[in-house]
Amino acid sequence: MAESQTSDRQGWVRELVRQHQSPLIRYARSIVKDEHAARDIVQETFLSLCKQAPGDLVGHEVAWLFRVCHNNALNRLRKERRMSHNSEQMGEIEVPDQASDAVETAQDNQAVMRLIDGLPENQQKVIRLRFHSGLAYREISEATGLTVTNVGYLLHTALGKLRSQMQQLDA
Repeated sequence: MAESQTSDRQGWVRELVRQHQSPLIRYARSIVKDEHAARDIVQETFLSLCKQAPGDLVGHEVAWLFRVCHNNALNRLRKERRMSHNSEQMGEIEVPDQASDAVETAQDNQAVMRLIDGLPENQQKVIRLRFHSGLAYREISEATGLTVTNVGYLLHTALGKLRSQMQQLDA
């Protein structure tokens, strides 16, 4: 009997890893801006999952994973901030000289990421969960503790601000 429960638990964890590892890495990377750190954060998230009883999370697995991932990412940022004494880390994208389209796309992506980083934290969070991680409004609601209506409002407001700022940049 205990062997069956262990097997079921392992299958449950494996399935959640299979389904959600990539979206969680993208989400963590959007917060910490570092691929390796994002992978570590997601690994910590799944280690925390292994300590949970499957019955406690039924129907809320996705929300739980994203909430724990978000908290782990913020903890990582706080730790790095304390260690670096406010030194800024700038990541550079290496692009071959002959790929001018790729350079322009990377610059556009960086500009959009800077605009997103300038939004209030609650708007950044819902933008990242929606567009980086592909979560539905209901899943974002569960992950953040906000109402579905509030999630929609925050997304609408954030996208309006981004659209306006991008138009100003183009002008």
